[in-house]
Amino acid sequence: MTSDTAAPRLSLTHISLLAIAALTVVRVALLFTTYLDLYPDEAQYWLWSRELDFGYYSKPPMIAWVIHLATAIGGNGEGFVRLFAPLLHAGSATALLFAGTRLYNEKTGALAALIYSLMPGVVLSSGVISTDACLLFFLSLSLLVYVEFLHGRGKRPLFLAFLLGLTFGGAFLSKYACLYFLLGAVIHAAFDPRARSRWSWQALLIWALTFACVIAPNIIWNATHGFQTVAHTADNANWQADSLFHPLSMLKFLSHQFGVFGPVPFGMLVIGLIAFSLNRASVSPDTELGGGSRNRDLMLICFALPPLVFVTIQALLSRAHANWAASSYVPGSLLAATWLYGVITSLPYRRKGVLKTAIAVALWAGLAFQVAVAGVFMYGITSPEATQAMGMASGMKRARGWEAATQTVLAEAEVALARGEPLSAIAVDDRFLYNSMAYYGRDWFKAHPDIPLKNWVREINPHSHSETHMPLTAETGRHVLLANLTERFVIDMRQDFKRTSEPRLVQVPIDHKRLRDVRLFYGYDFARAPRDPATGHPIVDGKVHE
Repeated sequence: MTSDTAAPRLSLTHISLLAIAALTVVRVALLFTTYLDLYPDEAQYWLWSRELDFGYYSKPPMIAWVIHLATAIGGNGEGFVRLFAPLLHAGSATALLFAGTRLYNEKTGALAALIYSLMPGVVLSSGVISTDACLLFFLSLSLLVYVEFLHGRGKRPLFLAFLLGLTFGGAFLSKYACLYFLLGAVIHAAFDPRARSRWSWQALLIWALTFACVIAPNIIWNATHGFQTVAHTADNANWQADSLFHPLSMLKFLSHQFGVFGPVPFGMLVIGLIAFSLNRASVSPDTELGGGSRNRDLMLICFALPPLVFVTIQALLSRAHANWAASSYVPGSLLAATWLYGVITSLPYRRKGVLKTAIAVALWAGLAFQVAVAGVFMYGITSPEATQAMGMASGMKRARGWEAATQTVLAEAEVALARGEPLSAIAVDDRFLYNSMAYYGRDWFKAHPDIPLKNWVREINPHSHSETHMPLTAETGRHVLLANLTERFVIDMRQDFKRTSEPRLVQVPIDHKRLRDVRLFYGYDFARAPRDPATGHPIVDGKVHE
């Protein structure tokens, strides 16, 4: 017996959603099977999440809020600390899927979601909890709402302006780099009269009021804390008047974008931008929306270019990390998708069939390469042996050995307590070690509330959250176990005590060939010496000790 009705076929959107869900399940599973320790920055975010606030030393509060939510659900294990990383990226890919479909067509939306999900930077970011995951999620939602706001044909513009204020406010509470998106919207309105016409004074007022209400608590927090987060963000620029020309740094940053964004998508983005500027950009796919494909491409360019341009200039003037242009990844994924799809579909079949096939094969081979890279990474973090076999040991070294280092220091503390020594604190010289010990030693410090973890402050002013909020003081410095990671700081540390024991070197394994040196010694009667403003070294008996 046969049925007269065929089973309904899944649409490309449904298939894409299933693929995103499947990839997310795999990524979440890896969070709970990886052997890697929390990276010290992740441990710092976890530490912030223990005390919810509207701002923190170096970042807005969203990262702490999502970790607090995740750990409230499942506890403080590494997997739950990182839980929202793959979930947020899945949300970003989904938003791009719908934005691409709305702007162009279903195939472009699916390709944009694929490009984003396989972006090497996103592959890495899905395994660690960071502010970028939060930022890109809210920027993706903002872009989706913005697309609907511009092309909704009169539908609910005031409600969409309200939603845009909420989503962009969430991006602001994630990372201040979201302001590139605001700049992009201003540039787009300047170039596109149709975009300007959508912004009635009522819509603009609703957006501004909503955005202001969302970010107000963080602004107030900054104002009452000396604008710590803003100052830290500005310090990252590291501009020095006597050295503001670093072309190699700029070239390094640009080359790293091929690794972060992916060689094919970023290459397509660069070529497409050049072609667009010469008015020979590939024809973007047709869509139901008015305004022409070139206008839609222009909108995405307005959002994608500012982060790349400004961070490239920053790299020329000083330095820039590869992920500082992360705000461009969201519109960049859509641009790369529409131009890739346009190249493939616009080449003639008959006269240039071989060329069309060759280009299509090359493009899909490039994306297949990114699939392979993602697979290698996901396998490589499952065990130390896999990491070594995949040649990833050097890249993973900063997320290994921190729990072992913590246990080394705490074992020394247990020996001291067994000898009857009245420890008043455990102090470290490094924020990475502080953050890791706060996380991996949380049970020990909870059991020993009279022995707090402190951060010795090296220079005149603090330069980290732990130095600012948990500095070693005379009150807690009577009898201190000191753990040192940077050998050249040992002399300075000893100058801040009336007397110290001789440092003992302990080498903590990181991997099969790397060790982390930890120097352990005791300090008695902490009395912080004055600091030389130029070097930060202690001034003892009128002399700078270096």
